Amino acid sequence: MTSGVRGTGRPRKLTEQDIIDAVLAEGIAGATVPIVARRLAVSTMTLYRYTPSRADLLALAWNHVITTTSWPHLTGAWRELLREQSIAFWNVLADHPGVVTALSRGLMPAEMMNRIDDISAALIEKGFNAADAVLAVDLVIDLTIDHRRGVEMIHGLLQTPSTLDALAQLWAPRDTDPPHRNAARAAMQDAIRTPPFDWYTQKLDLALDGIEHRRANPTS
Repeated sequence: MTSGVRGTGRPRKLTEQDIIDAVLAEGIAGATVPIVARRLAVSTMTLYRYTPSRADLLALAWNHVITTTSWPHLTGAWRELLREQSIAFWNVLADHPGVVTALSRGLMPAEMMNRIDDISAALIEKGFNAADAVLAVDLVIDLTIDHRRGVEMIHGLLQTPSTLDALAQLWAPRDTDPPHRNAARAAMQDAIRTPPFDWYTQKLDLALDGIEHRRANPTS
């Protein structure tokens, strides 16, 4: 027996935009075929005719998000270009909780691939060889996805300052530890209390420093 709204006569005809709107209204994290079908007032079997699986459902919505987002221009110096694109991607992921989990499970719809191609091609135009361009883009995208996943998994559970303070206290310096270890623990406390976006941009800048160093000191 399928879930959804029971009716008589011909099933309601859906458009791609109907489905996209329903997924985004539900939220990607909670969007499943039965849930979206109920929101659309159709049976799951009707929705399966349009999107045969949850992966197809999410890919349809994510393609729409990618194509309708106002991305920064692929112009200017390579470092600023890559930094702006990465931050824009972080913000899009923040606006759509749950996407990072889907991306980590292999969701790679066409428009996401096109976006990666566009950024890589822009780096090649600015003097990168193709291998280094793809490596650089993959590095910052992986960093962005991994950081957003951590934010959703950890900071989603630790939303209050008191809870964050309790977590930070686990890294409190100890009298029995040597100075270097205590310095590392104090730095970890600071990291825990740093706003997620600020910590992300610090990581991103470190990655960009590495790319810049590689370009200034190419291997033979």
